[in-house]
This record gives sequence, C-alpha cells and structure tokens, in this order.
Amino acid sequence: DRQKALVNIYFTNNWLHNEYHVVLKTYNITAQQFNILKILNEVYPKSMMVSTIKLQMLDKSSDVTRLVERLLEKNLLVRRQDPNNRRKINIKLNIIGHNLISKMDKDIGNFERFVEHLSDREIKQLNSLLNKIRSHK
Repeated sequence: DRQKALVNIYFTNNWLHNEYHVVLKTYNITAQQFNILKILNEVYPKSMMVSTIKLQMLDKSSDVTRLVERLLEKNLLVRRQDPNNRRKINIKLNIIGHNLISKMDKDIGNFERFVEHLSDREIKQLNSLLNKIRSHK
C-alpha cells in the first residue's frame, strides 16, 4: 500500500502537470515563465532583482536569467538598471505582462475544479499529508 500511495502521488502529479501545460500552451508560456510572471505580478508595478525572483521560484533549479530573457523577448517584462547601484538589474512586469496574467488567472483558477468535490476537511487532510511527506527526509 505504501508503494501504491507513492505511485499514485507520482501519477497524480504528472496528470495535473499535463493539464496545467495544456492551459499554459494556449498562451505560449512555460510553467517556469508563468511562475516568474506570477511572482512579479505580486509586486506589480514594482520591480525585483533576478536573485530575489530565483528565491521565490517553485522550481529552484530554473535558469531564471534565461527565462527572464525569453519573457523580455515576448515583450512581457521590462529590465532596468538600478539607479543607486549599476550592478543591480531590476525586472518588472510591463502592462502587457500584467494584462496577460489577469487573463490567464481565470483559466489557471479553473484548476480548482479538480478538488472542488473534496470537503474542507478532506482538503486540510490532503494538504497536511502532502506537507508531512515533504517534511520527512
């Protein structure tokens, strides 16, 4: 049963991952790019340094610099040198990127339908169990 539980978690992760990518693909955005856009949207209209963005990424192994470059090419971000420290580069969501995130939020929000049939108690239990699995190393 323990092995079955692990396989089930892995299978469910892949299933959710694929569903997520179907939505993101319609916007020509990867999951890592979307994560950066969401992080920047939380501080919009302010900017952040790339190193700060990296600390907040879900996938810590992401090449944030490369991802930021791709989002700049898509005209979703603005890059500015810090006026107080020329070595610091600040990244900011532009209005196009902000509008895209607003548009995407509805489609991404539809993911809640996958767990809407679970009770509040079941959701709390599921979160607790998943957190417990990750906290035991």
